[in-house]
Amino acid sequence: MAVPADAATGAGGVTVVARNLDNPRGLAFSPHGDLYIAEAGHGGTLCLGVDPESGGESCAGLTGRISRLSAGQVSTVVDHLFSIAGSDGTGAEGAVAVATQGNRTYAQFGGNTSAIPPQAPAGDPVVQAARAQLGRTIALTGSGWTAVASTGDTDYAWTSAHKDLQPDQFPDANPNGLDTQGTTHYVADAGANLIAKVDRHGTVTTLAYLNTPPGSITDAVPTCVATAPDGSLYVGELLGGDYAPGHARVWRIAGGHAAVKWTGFTGIQGCGFDTGGNFYATEFQAHGMFGPDPAGDVVKVSPSGQRTVLGAGSLFFPSGFAFHNGGVYVSNWSIMPADNHGGPTGEVVRIATS
Repeated sequence: MAVPADAATGAGGVTVVARNLDNPRGLAFSPHGDLYIAEAGHGGTLCLGVDPESGGESCAGLTGRISRLSAGQVSTVVDHLFSIAGSDGTGAEGAVAVATQGNRTYAQFGGNTSAIPPQAPAGDPVVQAARAQLGRTIALTGSGWTAVASTGDTDYAWTSAHKDLQPDQFPDANPNGLDTQGTTHYVADAGANLIAKVDRHGTVTTLAYLNTPPGSITDAVPTCVATAPDGSLYVGELLGGDYAPGHARVWRIAGGHAAVKWTGFTGIQGCGFDTGGNFYATEFQAHGMFGPDPAGDVVKVSPSGQRTVLGAGSLFFPSGFAFHNGGVYVSNWSIMPADNHGGPTGEVVRIATS
């Protein structure tokens, strides 16, 4: 689909570069300047009951895909990927993150196979896709994709063995963020509250577990991971122990040790660096998580720690982050389907930084 010639520029230099996307999440640029987009899809027609977390019906299908924005056109790289969403197609889980390394492109699926209900029809193509894809770290190929690691299932097993860390929620696993350096992948698992390391053989190990302050009402929920200019890893959280504004943290992992770098964020979903060493965090709901307000923003943190808010007033449920040629790219309306009955649809926007 082409970028409209009259693409709107909103307050703060926010420009829509792609519209009508299906629950767009993670973003990553190739060395050639193509933008890869993980689209979680809009679920499907296989409905298996009420989701205990949302209270609504969840329906699955093969509507997820990895797309590419190149020269103003969005094309499909891989499609017919597993997707599960509300019956209206919102809030999908499926392909949630993407990363590039040289000419290779990788993606991450959310969830884990233990979440497949026992009553699911084993021979159904959607259920078969769920078993093959949920929680997987994958590599895209010329003809489709190949599995790199069963990251979500390994994380789930780790939480089963460490249930004492989160007795009310473990075992759990829901990979959400992906960063690839060389032949090593780093995965932020929002369900297991850990950063997983996947080596070139596909072996998954736990690099760091992120705890919360004593007395916290909820868990950390790490959602993104990015490599800093000095080679350390920076990790953003969705909650940081509380749903209220200002509780999400940014961690720095170096030498196998994780420490809180910054506090005072809200609902981080995407993060990364620009070429000048500035760090960025996409705030999914800047005024508090899981409330009715969809307003989000991007927080820029300079190497000295100074913070600047970008995109406020023009971002709604923003998620993934990427930087390219002086611009910040964010997946906006990231929990909305491509066909939203006249309502907002998933899109990617560019925010000028100067």
